[in-house]
Amino acid sequence: MSVNAVMLLVGWSILEGIGAALMTPATASIITGTYKGQNRAFAIGIWTAIASVGAAVGPLIGGFLTSFFSWRWGFGLELIIILFILIFSQKLIYFPPSLKFSQIDKISVILSSIGIFILVLGILSINYVINYILPIIVMGIGMVLLVIFYFREKKRIERNQTPFTDIRLFKNRNFALGNLTRLIMQLALAGAVFVLPIFLQQVSGADAFTTGLVILPLTIGLLIFATASAKISNYIAPHYLVSIGFLLTLIGTFILRSQFNLDTQIFNLIPGTLFLGIGLGLALPITGNIILSSAGSDKQSDASGIMSMSSSFGSSMGTAIIGIILILGIINGIYVAVDQTFPNEFSKNDIKNNLTVYEHKMKQTNITALKNNETSIAYKIKTKL
Repeated sequence: MSVNAVMLLVGWSILEGIGAALMTPATASIITGTYKGQNRAFAIGIWTAIASVGAAVGPLIGGFLTSFFSWRWGFGLELIIILFILIFSQKLIYFPPSLKFSQIDKISVILSSIGIFILVLGILSINYVINYILPIIVMGIGMVLLVIFYFREKKRIERNQTPFTDIRLFKNRNFALGNLTRLIMQLALAGAVFVLPIFLQQVSGADAFTTGLVILPLTIGLLIFATASAKISNYIAPHYLVSIGFLLTLIGTFILRSQFNLDTQIFNLIPGTLFLGIGLGLALPITGNIILSSAGSDKQSDASGIMSMSSSFGSSMGTAIIGIILILGIINGIYVAVDQTFPNEFSKNDIKNNLTVYEHKMKQTNITALKNNETSIAYKIKTKL
């Protein structure tokens, strides 16, 4: 129902974000409370597969709706899914809350939420500022708040008070490494899902639906192997399986690394995206089971909340890091294009100092007029860029 970008931002980024943050840890807690042993590993595999595939299949469904109908249909489908959730939520097993609202440490809530928010904001702002000092300061403020939060939680535990988040979980090596591994894997997934549509639509000129088709091998590989990873873990030790998943993901990224050029075809990207999906599918469910199995039955809500936070943090970092790489690639491309067109006439500092001017000129330039005058120097630079 959005009538402008601000309304869309509030509905999508804020309200849907809050809703997802409330639901995701709760779904993990429901699974760990319902299943035990190998059944829980298999259930977590399905849960991880659906969550990860949701991120990967979004461009396909959204691209189809955007290309042939309207982007508004995507949000309309979400409404139908929510209605199904509300109807069938009565089938869920009831788990009584383990903590009263009055027992929640409000100061810890403020410190942790604002600290994480400022830290992620600092990471994402790297893509939108020229001076990198500001993002570093913002990230520093976020980290200071999180350090204060850590010592507050530590003091509450020493006083036998209920902590907002039980930081003692991080003393468990499997729990800590499982969250770190999951963060890195989500970083890779978010980076791939971010950069592929930008390249295909802005460079190759593909439409939204075609872009979704390119990501389909990643989705299929992730879905199949995330569902099968619990069974495979019966024959291969979980830590070896995570390592294999990492290796396959790395192979996928190396294959994709050499495929981005002006002559790239859709089939050139299929091997890399498929390896990426298989690797993520093998590792992500196993890390989820390792994390939740490392926490006691009374700490499942803390464990699932931390796991959800590490995944979201990894996704934010993936978007920011790949954005930085894109910016550096564009700047390097400008250096090469200008140097080829005007050999030895401009230094890198000259080009760097005028990047904002170039950007403004490119936004204001009549591209159609340039195309009609293919002998102009401006057209040649535009073509090279």
